[in-house]
Amino acid sequence: MATVNYKCPNCGGPLKFNPDKQMFSCEYCMSDFEEQKIQQIYAEREAKQSQAEKAEEQAQQQAQQNQQDEGEVEDAVVYTCPSCGAEVVTTASTAATTCFYCQNPVVLGGRLSGKFKPNRIIPFALSKEKAIEKFLEMCKKKWFLAKGFASKNQFEKLTGVYFPYWYVDSQRQANMTATGEKVRTYSVGNKRYTETSVYRLVRSGDLIVKNVFERALKSQDRDMLQCVHPFDLSQAHDFSMSYLSGFQAEKRDLEQNDVNAVVQQRMQEYCKQLLKDTMKEFSAIKVENYNDKVDLESWNYTLLPVWVVTYKYKGEIYPFAINGQTGKTYGKLPTSKAKLAIIFAIIAVAVFALGLLGGLLFL
Repeated sequence: MATVNYKCPNCGGPLKFNPDKQMFSCEYCMSDFEEQKIQQIYAEREAKQSQAEKAEEQAQQQAQQNQQDEGEVEDAVVYTCPSCGAEVVTTASTAATTCFYCQNPVVLGGRLSGKFKPNRIIPFALSKEKAIEKFLEMCKKKWFLAKGFASKNQFEKLTGVYFPYWYVDSQRQANMTATGEKVRTYSVGNKRYTETSVYRLVRSGDLIVKNVFERALKSQDRDMLQCVHPFDLSQAHDFSMSYLSGFQAEKRDLEQNDVNAVVQQRMQEYCKQLLKDTMKEFSAIKVENYNDKVDLESWNYTLLPVWVVTYKYKGEIYPFAINGQTGKTYGKLPTSKAKLAIIFAIIAVAVFALGLLGGLLFL
């Protein structure tokens, strides 16, 4: 497995992308480097590795085919850390990680090259410390949260992960026929009348729908990966593996064909709504027929930054995600049974007191 270990040009220490500075930082000599400088340093190295990666990819594909023929498919892959030489096992979709032994960031270059190379990436804008602060701020607003849950120590294992998504832009010709009503009320003398007119509505137009997204990874929690949206795509950069240093990253395992049906259905719903929005002067709109034709469509394979942590609390597993760009949080929080009992007791006492007061007034 081809690996890339981004090291400081000054001292040789590990380089990590710093979300606060939006630069690449060395924790040892405190040096900072701009993206262009790091890309220039490692451009020649990546070029030399590309041929080896292609050969390796072909060998892996052949090995996987052989395993499938034999009825055995390995999900784990072994790579060698370029810093300490240790062999570390990762899943087949992991594209960037940290060596468990020396804690140096390692990018598995072959995982995101060739056809698996992303089109763009949104770098982390939220550091780990700020992500924890965002989550704790949310927890403070939850009065029924179990005591001891919102502890900073609980989030020490918070991990920054780049998750793969498909983003689709589409231009299409759409046509819709529907019926709609206009209701008019008027009075004649002492009588009031209601008049309902039914209209046949026809709409057509060239529509553009942008940034329809769908996750490109099977194994992760769907709600978690969808609910941390939206992301500001104007901050996306052309993909560079250097952004992965210091974070984990996942390679897509869902192709366009796998998600196309879901994306097209969502596109049609958006287009229908755009046409229905032109009928706001009518009520009780019923769509009779809708069809569209795709003129242009572009797919972008994009890596998005998410802080994730999963841990057990009183026997139950709680997964959490924080948008690495905006700080939006998602996750299920445990409820304090003691606090709920207090509220129920207060309500019961209040109801009893009102009932007693009502009885006394009746007497």
